[in-house]
Order: sequence, then C-alpha cells, then structure tokens
Amino acid sequence: MALKLLNKIQISKNLKQYICSKALNRATTAGIIVIGDEILKGEVADTNSTFLAAEFHQLGVQLKKLIQISVVGDIVNEVAEEVQHFSKSYDYVITSGGIGPTHDDITYEAVAVAFEEKLVLHPELKDICAKFYNTSNVNCPGMKLAYVPESARLNFIGVKGQKMIYPNVSVNNVYMFPGIPELLIKSFNNLKEILFKSNKKFYSKMVYFNITEDKIAEVLQVLVEEYPEVQFGSYPKLLHSVYKVKVTIESCKEESTIQAYKKLLTLIPKRYIVDDGDI
Repeated sequence: MALKLLNKIQISKNLKQYICSKALNRATTAGIIVIGDEILKGEVADTNSTFLAAEFHQLGVQLKKLIQISVVGDIVNEVAEEVQHFSKSYDYVITSGGIGPTHDDITYEAVAVAFEEKLVLHPELKDICAKFYNTSNVNCPGMKLAYVPESARLNFIGVKGQKMIYPNVSVNNVYMFPGIPELLIKSFNNLKEILFKSNKKFYSKMVYFNITEDKIAEVLQVLVEEYPEVQFGSYPKLLHSVYKVKVTIESCKEESTIQAYKKLLTLIPKRYIVDDGDI
C-alpha cells in the first residue's frame, strides 16, 4: 500500500512538473535511453537516437543542453535506475530496444522495477501475442511481450486514426519503443503528434562560408553576446568543393532568428558567403 501511495505521489509530482514547465514557458524536454549490449559492444550501430533527436526537434521538444542520451546494457537494475532518473528529469522519456521474446529483452521488467510495479499479463496484449505467435500458452517466449507494468497504457491509435497491430506501451512519462529501426520509425511516426506535445517551436537559418572557422570566430562572439536568446552553431566541412563552414542560427522566436541572421550577413563580406541553396 505504501509503495502504491509513493507511486501516486511520484506520478502527481511528474504531472505538476510538466504543468509548471508550461507555466514558465520553458521548452519541453526529452531524454532517450538506448538499451542493448549489442550497442555497447559496437556490434550494432545506434541510428534510433539520431532519428529521435531530429524528430523531437521538429516537434519543438528541446534536445540540446537539456537532452541526455544514455546507452545501457541488458541489466534490469541498471535500466531501472536510468528510467527513474530520466523520468524525474525530463517531460518525456523514450526507451529504444529490449522489447521481444528473448532473455535479454528486459525493458518492460526494468520499467516495472523503476516504478515499483508488478509485471502483469495484459489481456489485450495476450490476445495479440496469441494470434501473432499462434499459441495459447501464456508461458511461451512470445507471450513475454504481453507482460507489462501494471499501470501501462497501450497507445494504438495513430494520427490518421489507424490502429497499429502492436501498440507503444507507456508508463507515466516513459514511452517504450522497439530497437529495430524500421519498427521504431513506423511506430514513432504514427504516434508522435498524439503522444508528444510541446509549447515551443524552433526557427532556424543556415549560412555557408568559403572561409575557415577562425575567420568568423570574432563575429560569432559578437552575435552571441548581442542575441543571448539565439543559439549559434559553427560546423566546419573538410574537403568540400563549395563551402568550408556552415553556421546555424536558431531560437524559439522567429523574429530573433531573422534579426540575428540578417546581422550576420552584414558583418561578413559578401564574397565569403556561399550563395547556393542546393548545398
């Protein structure tokens, strides 16, 4: 009873933090936990976090200084600790991997441990797994996907109103996605506009230069000081036939982004700016 009460308090706390974030008008935040020994061993390249980072940025979810991407092995307690930390630190927590029928698929179990819940056989997932694996044996490996934390929500319906064969499973602010990139991309694209809301939008501009970074460093410093609400990025490109540096200008205010962009163009001689929209 005490544990359930603590869970309710934590859920309430998370909701209050989310509401406060809206009230303070700060950017909504997210953290990504990539689960799998194969990632840590370098046997499989992690492309999921790159995809998710780009998608959340498009949604207006802050994936910069407040983002944390963590790669964890297939150890229940280690994953549970990361989930606890992320759940308290971010508005949304995304896990990638660890969902399946084998011994190393431990995400559901770890999330249950993180929130001090039991794993239970969900009746709707039971029917889905029974049909997919052609079995009625609740102890068969495939039925492992039907055992989820007791407070789990099943997110079936995508933005187009279509019901997915197998849902995204979420607990509190933790959303568990498969590790197979094709499945993650399909599921995330179906659900992103329904599950993940933001109070911000990012406005960006890019400028390409045919000179090296050191030639524009002082100008960028001036702009950083003049426009503290704007983020500037400088990205050198080696051995490119057209440009040597790409500068990005971005903020949550369109007017600020445009002003900083125009100011940059006035501070750098035009002959150093690559006017090529196809880059």
